[in-house]
Amino acid sequence: IGKSVYSIDFEFHRQLSGQKLEKLISSYNLNFSGLRTINRRDGFGSEFVAVFPSSGKEDINEYILDPLNYSYKNGVNPNIHHARYLAATIVAEPKHAKTIQEIINDPEFVIRVYDPYRTDNINVAGKQYPLAANFSAPYGLWLAENNLGVAAYLSLIDRDQHLTMPHLYMLEPYNPNKKIIVLVHGLASSPEAWIALTNDVMGDTVLRDNYQVWQVFYSTNMPILESRFQIYALLKQAFGSLNPSDPAAHDAVLVGHSMGGIISRLLVSDADITKPALEMMTIRQQNRFKKHPMVTERLQMHSISNFDRAIFLASPHRGTDYADRWFTLAARKIIRLPGAFLSAVATSLTTENLDIKDFLNNIDNGLIQNGPSDLSHQSKFMELTENINPHQGLIFHSIMGNITKSDDPNVITDGIVPYKSAHLEGAKSEKVLPGGHSIQLTPQAVLELRRILREHLVEHG
Repeated sequence: IGKSVYSIDFEFHRQLSGQKLEKLISSYNLNFSGLRTINRRDGFGSEFVAVFPSSGKEDINEYILDPLNYSYKNGVNPNIHHARYLAATIVAEPKHAKTIQEIINDPEFVIRVYDPYRTDNINVAGKQYPLAANFSAPYGLWLAENNLGVAAYLSLIDRDQHLTMPHLYMLEPYNPNKKIIVLVHGLASSPEAWIALTNDVMGDTVLRDNYQVWQVFYSTNMPILESRFQIYALLKQAFGSLNPSDPAAHDAVLVGHSMGGIISRLLVSDADITKPALEMMTIRQQNRFKKHPMVTERLQMHSISNFDRAIFLASPHRGTDYADRWFTLAARKIIRLPGAFLSAVATSLTTENLDIKDFLNNIDNGLIQNGPSDLSHQSKFMELTENINPHQGLIFHSIMGNITKSDDPNVITDGIVPYKSAHLEGAKSEKVLPGGHSIQLTPQAVLELRRILREHLVEHG
C-alpha cells in the first residue's frame, strides 16, 4: 500500500490461517442492546470480529426419527454448527525495529493476528503489555445476524420448518483443553435468551479461560420426550466427534432453564418408562407399539456420560398448574405439533403396517401432546417422569425464583413454577432467589452460576 509493504502473520490465530472470511468487522464501534456488559481487555492492538462464511452444508428439511443411525452427507450432522464469529486482535509491527531510524523509515510491516482467548500479553520493545480484546462482540454479532428469537416463536406455532430438528451452536472455536458448558433453553425461547447470561458468566476471567459454551436450540412445541430423545442424539454426536482423551470430552456441565431444565434432568438420568407408558395405552395400542423401536427408543433413557454436573434453573420437574389456566389453555390450542414430525411418524407406522388412525387419534389426548401441554402437572408426561432423578453420582444444583415474601415451601413460587415442583432431593446446593421465572437473568443467579462453575474447576483441577 503506497510505499509500505505488509505481510500477515496468523501464527497466533491458527483458526484464521488460510481460511476465507465473509467479513472482518472492527468491534470498536459495535453496540449491542441485548448485552448488559461488554467484556473487554484494554491493551495494545485493534479488536475485530472475524466471520466465516456459512458452512454450505445442506439443511435437512425432513424430520429424522432415528438420528443416531441416519446416514448424513459426509458423515456429519449439519445441525452441529461450529463457531463462525471469532474474536481477533490485530497488531501492526515494524519488521525491522533495532533502531528508531529503522522504525521510522522501514516500509515493511508485519500484521500479526492474535486469538485473544489464547494470548493475554504481547512483547513490545522487550516488555510485556496486555493484548486488547473484545470478548462480547462475537456473541452480539452472532445474535444480531441470526434472529433466533423470532425463529423460536415461529417454530412454536409450526411456521418454521427449517428448525424442527434441534441444532447445536458452538460459541467459540473448539478448544480441547476447555471444559464444555451446554445450555438448554425453555419454552418459546432460544439461544437468544442465553446470550446475555453467557456474556455475564464469561465476564469472569477464570471461567472464560477454562470453559467453552455450546447452545442447544430446539422447537418447544415438540413433545418433551421427543425433544429429550433428539437432543440426546445431537449431544451424543457432538461429544462423539471429540477426541476422547481431550479434557473437553469429560466433566462437562449441563444447564437447563424451565422446560430445558426438565429435558436436562432426563439427559442425565437412567430410566425405562416403557411399562407404565404402555399401561396408559389400550390393549390394541400396546400390542402394536410395545416392540416398535421408534417407541421403545424414546421410553428407555440413558444418561450422557460426558456430563459430571447439572444446574436446573426454575424447572417445573413436577409440572405447573400455570399450563392449565384459561389463557394458557387458549394458547395451547394454537400451538400445534410440528407437521414434519407427524408426517415422519405417520410414514414410519405405515411402513410397519401399523394402524395410523390409532396414532392420530391419540394426538393431544394422552401420551403424545405438544410441549406446553406436557408441562401441565396433570399431564401423562409428568406422571411418567416426575420421579426420575439424575443418576447416582451426578452432582446437581437447583436455582429458583420467589416472588413472594414467604419462606414456606408450600407458598414459594416464581409466578409460574412453585417451589415444590422445582425442588429436587439430593441437590448439592439449592438457591431460592428473589425474582420471577426468568431468574437466570438476575445478577444473583449469575453470581451463583459463577460460584458453581468455579467450584467445578476446583474439584476437577
